Amino acid sequence: MNYFLAGLFSIAMLSSLSSNAQKVMGIVFEKDQKGKDQPLAGANVYWLGTTIGATTGDNGVFLIDRIADKNKLIISFVGYKSDTVDVENAPSIKVELKSDQLLQEVVVEGWKPSSNVNLTSGINVIDINEKELFKAACCNLSESFETNPSVDVAFTDAITGTRQIQMLGLSGPNTMISIENMPGVRGLASSQGIQFIPGTWINSIQVTKGVGSVINGYESLSGQINIELKKPQESDRFYVNGYVNQSGRTETNFIYTTQVSKKWAATFLVHGSIRPTEMDQNNDSFLDFPKGNQINLVNRWVYNSGTGWLGQFSLKYLTDSKQGGQTGFNPEKDKFTTNRYGFEINTKRYEWVGKLGYQFADKPYKSFGLQLNALQHSHDSYYGYVLHKADEQYGYANLIYQSIIGSTFHKFKAGISFLYDNYQETLGNATQWGQNKFDRIEYVPGVFYEYSYDDLKKFSLIAGVRLDQHNLFGTIFTPRLHLKYNLTETTTLRASAGRGTRLANIISENGGFLASSRSFNLSNQQTDKAYGFKPDQAWVYGFNFNQTFTIDYRPGNFSVDYFYIDFESQAVVDWDADPQKIKFYALSGKSFSHSIQAQVDYQVARRFDVRLAYRWLDVETDYLNGRLQRPLVPRDRAFINLAYKTKNNWAFDYTISRLGVQRIPNTKTNPVQYQLPEYSDAYFLMNAQVTKDFSDKWSFYVGVENIGDFKLNNPIVGADQPFGPNFDSSMVWGPVFGRMWYMGFRYRLK
Repeated sequence: MNYFLAGLFSIAMLSSLSSNAQKVMGIVFEKDQKGKDQPLAGANVYWLGTTIGATTGDNGVFLIDRIADKNKLIISFVGYKSDTVDVENAPSIKVELKSDQLLQEVVVEGWKPSSNVNLTSGINVIDINEKELFKAACCNLSESFETNPSVDVAFTDAITGTRQIQMLGLSGPNTMISIENMPGVRGLASSQGIQFIPGTWINSIQVTKGVGSVINGYESLSGQINIELKKPQESDRFYVNGYVNQSGRTETNFIYTTQVSKKWAATFLVHGSIRPTEMDQNNDSFLDFPKGNQINLVNRWVYNSGTGWLGQFSLKYLTDSKQGGQTGFNPEKDKFTTNRYGFEINTKRYEWVGKLGYQFADKPYKSFGLQLNALQHSHDSYYGYVLHKADEQYGYANLIYQSIIGSTFHKFKAGISFLYDNYQETLGNATQWGQNKFDRIEYVPGVFYEYSYDDLKKFSLIAGVRLDQHNLFGTIFTPRLHLKYNLTETTTLRASAGRGTRLANIISENGGFLASSRSFNLSNQQTDKAYGFKPDQAWVYGFNFNQTFTIDYRPGNFSVDYFYIDFESQAVVDWDADPQKIKFYALSGKSFSHSIQAQVDYQVARRFDVRLAYRWLDVETDYLNGRLQRPLVPRDRAFINLAYKTKNNWAFDYTISRLGVQRIPNTKTNPVQYQLPEYSDAYFLMNAQVTKDFSDKWSFYVGVENIGDFKLNNPIVGADQPFGPNFDSSMVWGPVFGRMWYMGFRYRLK
């Protein structure tokens, strides 16, 4: 594998997004009284002779699709003189708008929710922008969905602090998490990985429920979350963020961007965090959070030749350490003894990402792009006497070609991909190390084709198919279809259907059982490859209705969606058969998920936004003892988010959620004092934050999570006997910790 990594690293140091090759990027600005450039947010950008356009973001940046035979963009803003720019041979532009002296005062009003369905996309995508992320502390990706009702985040256990997302009632690994449309959080990172992406590095998030595009691979089942990180063309010149909470958790983030030359720009992203103190609010002798620290570094370079070649490459480094367990645990004295129960998780990760693209000058609809990724991920952990060590070496290449068929109404993308994954994984006991080894090497070449039709008025269609040849499991066939119909100018209907496949890393994805006395059991195995099970495979169907409206001159949006996931094969995780064991076996019968969600976004008054949502889930699986609801999944969720901003730049955000009852795995055979009820209680969670923007540079915020101070009194079964047969920290259905205050600041220099 070392030769493979070296080969990827030696490929040209240029790279780019193929998705940007058919777009024009630019920035719109004005000169202030001191002659400095100031970005114009909300400026209109559209193609001459059409109504197809875009608007600039808070940083004045826009990105617009090219249209055949159209080379001139009109840039306008109320109170400013419009400008027309020829962009025939320009991949990016910079436009200065000058004030219209005839107007003494300009008031521009408009509204769009900071998290909204992208009505122009052929795929059902929810866009989450930086404004939405600033509603909460958002220290990392796992904490970026507190104000979004479509994604849940739950703890895997009561001692490691590991968070995992849930979409459509399925755990996080069933959702493809990509970084700039390349596989991002997967493999060994599937358990801890969403905590390795700092929130302040995120420019925007796109959430797709159900199946996504075949271009991104075959692995998404419940959906796709795509993360767009800060890029040189979108970043502030300098950005710093500081955060501290009452548990002593402290974080600092730096972002620095520089234009090295006319063609090269670079961004440096630095994250450091530490949690040095012990905290035990429920007095069960176990820390509510592990102590730990993280260093996370990214250096990315972007290249624009001006002649059609675009590129970027990134170097990434991460080291993360966690230590916890019982209060006073000292690894030097207590490791692998019964003095105190403790654990450590140490992660190191090295990664290189490269992208290269070319747009044909005389045919702007025609382009190709190459995406490359290579990484080394090392995981070293122990929990009491249980040890889990794993290493992953990963390589990925994706070549995409896009063009049209006759006209820009008919487009297609085609390409080839290759995935290499080398796992070396061992699960054992400190006294009997090495008895369970799960090494494997995957080679997966693939081809794909995606056709899209869009009449720009009523109807659009995206139909894709891909074939991948897995060296361990044979041919993987992935068809997907997305339909959109604009019933009226304000009413949109969408439907989707397709197939998803993924090979479950059953140990790292269910790491909660490691922090327990449960023994590891495999049965009903279908093969001698990997863990003995075929890949998880399911058909996914979805429907969405979206209606924009106006009430009392105030705009709003209403949507309702339904998704059904039907598994053909699955590695079943059984927590019920025996509370002293965790059993993995091949699905024999049915496993499915039904999800219905309704949501309303409405501006009830100027600068006062309200978001209401309700979701109902039915997630069931045929286990050895019959069909049961999937454990530790809320049956329903009700959600309210209120956001108000004053004229003098005070922002108030308040979120309340009611999470419904959850089925708790069977503990009836435990001694009475270690038994749990069959179902949890429903409970409320409330979060609030107040932010003050003192200028366009300085912002300060203070907030509180879990205002109601709701927490589980006894989140750990058998906490008094951590080395006994009934010890289990994985039965977590609510918060382990109570009310948590935090504060922080942001400084940005544009």
